[in-house]
Amino acid sequence: MSNILEELETVLSSDAQVYTPEGSESKAVVHQWVHAIAHDLPLFAEVKGVNKSAIIKTLKDNQLFKDKTSFHHKLTAHLPIVPPNKARFTFIDLFAGIGGMRIGAQNNGGVCVFSSEFEKNAQQTYLDNHGELPFGDITEIAVTDIPSHDVLFAGFPCQPFSQVMVSM
Repeated sequence: MSNILEELETVLSSDAQVYTPEGSESKAVVHQWVHAIAHDLPLFAEVKGVNKSAIIKTLKDNQLFKDKTSFHHKLTAHLPIVPPNKARFTFIDLFAGIGGMRIGAQNNGGVCVFSSEFEKNAQQTYLDNHGELPFGDITEIAVTDIPSHDVLFAGFPCQPFSQVMVSM
């Protein structure tokens, strides 16, 4: 994980904790917020009162945000798979695995506004590749908290490949 994400988590985690759903980590909220700010897109939990201007002010006060363009660059420069600067369309990535469908969407101008993946190892790989930790258990996330989007992607069930099924 990059130093910038660690700094952002340190600065925003206490604010994010209030909006973190059961089964998810607060850094998933932080990562969604900062990527949404970098792309000027809606934030997770805006309907619950999350204020984008207040978050940007906090980032500015901590010298982590100067303008959207440099913030986007700082956030994505280290990533092996860089999202486009501007969204041709937005999408959410459910049952995301390691983010394979996300790559195809990004390669066609899509920007992810929300991701969810239950399995911890897949979450870590997703974070390493895309610079954001997916939310956890989708059943614990209020539909109204998910930002508006143009397309919903959902991975196929992994049961045929799961270690749980092998051990049965």
